[in-house]
Amino acid sequence: SKIMKCPLCNSDSKRTFEVKNYWIRDCDSCSHRFTELSVDKNHVEKIYDDSYFNGGGAGYTDYLQEAEILRQRGNWYGKLLSKYTNKGKVLDVGSAAGFILKGMTETGWKGVGIEPNESMAEYGRKNLNLEIHRTSVEKYATDEKFDLVTMIQVMAHFVEPKEVFSNVSKTLKANGHLLIETWNRKSLSEKIFGTKWHEYSPPSVLQFFSDDGIEKLASEQGFERIAIGRPSKWISGSHAKSLIAYKFGEKSIVTKLSKLVPDKLSFPYPAEDLFWVLYKKK
Repeated sequence: SKIMKCPLCNSDSKRTFEVKNYWIRDCDSCSHRFTELSVDKNHVEKIYDDSYFNGGGAGYTDYLQEAEILRQRGNWYGKLLSKYTNKGKVLDVGSAAGFILKGMTETGWKGVGIEPNESMAEYGRKNLNLEIHRTSVEKYATDEKFDLVTMIQVMAHFVEPKEVFSNVSKTLKANGHLLIETWNRKSLSEKIFGTKWHEYSPPSVLQFFSDDGIEKLASEQGFERIAIGRPSKWISGSHAKSLIAYKFGEKSIVTKLSKLVPDKLSFPYPAEDLFWVLYKKK
C-alpha cells in the first residue's frame, strides 16, 4: 500500500476500503478520511467538465433542472445569515450556474461567484446577470474583501482543504463570516450504509469530514464557530435516481424501484448526514 500523508495534519494514513477502484484512506492520527488519488494539475477542470452537470452518475442528470430548488435554498440561507450578520457582499465558492447566489441576492446580499466550469459560469453571467469568475478557489486572487464567504457542498471536493481555508481567509474582512455546508461522515446514515453511503463517490469526492474534523481545521486557521444546524435541502427526483443508480448499480432492486419517482418531483432530503456551520474570522 502506498504511503500517503493526511491532507489535514500530514500524519501517516492507511487504506480502509475500496470504492469503484479507488482506495479510501484513514489518517492514523486525526482520523480524517480521504480518497487516495494522485491529482494532476487539471483535476478540477477534468472532474467538473460538462458531463458532471449533465451526465448523471455521481454528478447531475441535468443541473439546470435544479434551478428552482437551489434558488430557494439561497433564499433560505440569505435569511438565516441575516440573523448573525449584516447583509453585505458574499463570495460564493463553487457557485456553478449561480442559482444559490441568485437566491441570496434576492434577500438583499450582493455577490460574486467563482466556478471552474466555463459553461456554468457563462450561464450565470448571461441568464442570471451575476458576476461569476471562471476559476478555482485555489487560484482565485482579488483585492476585494468580502463580508461573507459561502462554501456550500464544496468542502468535500477540495484537493488541499487547508490551502483553501487560508485563501478564503485572505478574501474576508476582519470579523468576516464563513458558511460551510457539507456532509458528516460520522452521521447515522454513514453508519447504516457503510461503504454504500452516497458520499463515497470518488474521484469527485476527495474529503470526508466529520463536524469535529471541520472544527479542528477551522480553528487552526483562525476561525471561531458561531452557529451550526441542519439545512433545509430539497432534492429532485431525477437527481435522487441518478445517485441511487450510480451507488447500487442499474440492476439493483433499489434502482428499479426508484425509477417510479417522477423526475420533477421535489422532496425534502430526509437524512441527517448534512450540516451547515457558520464561522467568524478571529
